[in-house]
Amino acid sequence: MAIKALFNRSPSLSVTLSEELLFVHPTYQEPEEPTPGFSRDPMLLGTALLSLPSPRAVSRIKVVFEGLTDASAGSGYPYETTTSLCKELELDLKGEVVEAGKHAFNFSFIVPSSTAPYQRCNYGRTRHSVKATATFADSWSSSVVKSPPIAVYVTASPHGPGEAPQSMDLSLEHYSEDLGPVGVTFASPRLTVAALVNFRLTLLGAPTPLKIISCNVLVEQRFSITYTSGEVARPPARRYNLTKIEGSSAAPSLCVNKGITPLGATTNAYIPNDPHPPSADIPSPDPDSLADLGAGEAFQYSRTMRVDIDDYVRASTLEGTETPINVSHKLLIEVRYRVQGEKGDKIFLLGKDVVIGSCCGLADSLYLPAYSRCSPQTVLRPLDQRCWCCLDTKELMDRDGEALQRAGSIEEPSSEARILGQDKSPAVGDGAGRAMPSPALRSMELLES
Repeated sequence: MAIKALFNRSPSLSVTLSEELLFVHPTYQEPEEPTPGFSRDPMLLGTALLSLPSPRAVSRIKVVFEGLTDASAGSGYPYETTTSLCKELELDLKGEVVEAGKHAFNFSFIVPSSTAPYQRCNYGRTRHSVKATATFADSWSSSVVKSPPIAVYVTASPHGPGEAPQSMDLSLEHYSEDLGPVGVTFASPRLTVAALVNFRLTLLGAPTPLKIISCNVLVEQRFSITYTSGEVARPPARRYNLTKIEGSSAAPSLCVNKGITPLGATTNAYIPNDPHPPSADIPSPDPDSLADLGAGEAFQYSRTMRVDIDDYVRASTLEGTETPINVSHKLLIEVRYRVQGEKGDKIFLLGKDVVIGSCCGLADSLYLPAYSRCSPQTVLRPLDQRCWCCLDTKELMDRDGEALQRAGSIEEPSSEARILGQDKSPAVGDGAGRAMPSPALRSMELLES
């Protein structure tokens, strides 16, 4: 048995990486006088380990870093697999006899910041891997040994290397014939997949009495698939509601005022002594009807919401990224209302294009290496623990609640109505900008580029 085991021993090859999560920065502009040795393009470092049970003559060792994309726009479109990235390193040993034992060969790749990031969606996927091959000069046994591929996750970051992520503070203004002057504010410490967003709606005074039925925030997600032939397919866009959460379920000092507030009134925060505080992980819906407004009566509404996880909302494709699967987003406010004396509801939509970062894209700036208590050796953190999707809402509120509280503070608007724009929706107008009565549900969509 010992002799059989001796002859059954064969060489093996494995690959280890210093970091399986890489950040690229396609939108970062290099300074005119860059620091020596500094580049926006990250380095992928690793080691190929060749284990030999006996001396062997080695011809060469090759390491390949490869990116593949599978894409299909759906029914009626082809399914196409393309190579989005391919880099090779080869060490020519020219038949050198390598002694028995373990031999490490270090390697490094420069990863262009235009590299397509990791992607998985209904229209395809993009993935990267590293694998190695050792070729032997002798022919009396196996002449080639290969390592299993090791996955690499490439994430696009909208900010520069080492820079702190920028907060989002977006304001929109419009004048609606039915609602009057409309002001909308979106604020977030960082707009990413699975992040928290504070939303605020202010109506300075509707010209006629109406009922506000509901108010929602949506993310409109659009894909475009580019084939090697040059054909570009654009599947229908999909919209995802942001989940309304009870902001006051976090620590009392970080609570965010929530709800519908008549102008001039005082908002009521969560009372710490409440024996039954709402759960942070359970959606907190609005009542069936928000408010009945008289002519000229002002209204304001503020909620904390959470963007869907990456199973639904994918990160936006950043400018400068070379990928067949392109993702873009628009942030929308939807107000459903009913004008007094009319049948049927109307929907008011107002939105703007935004860039939603990856749920892993902030680790580059916010995560410090973890160390054990007894020694300074780095403790490896599982990849799934680096994703914001793995954090429950309470953890996010405890971390970002103070910033959201500042974003959620509502200033009382001026009593003088301001003309903020024009109602641009011919779908609900009769040519003179007046709403047309109809029992059917109608939608006005005002999307600011």
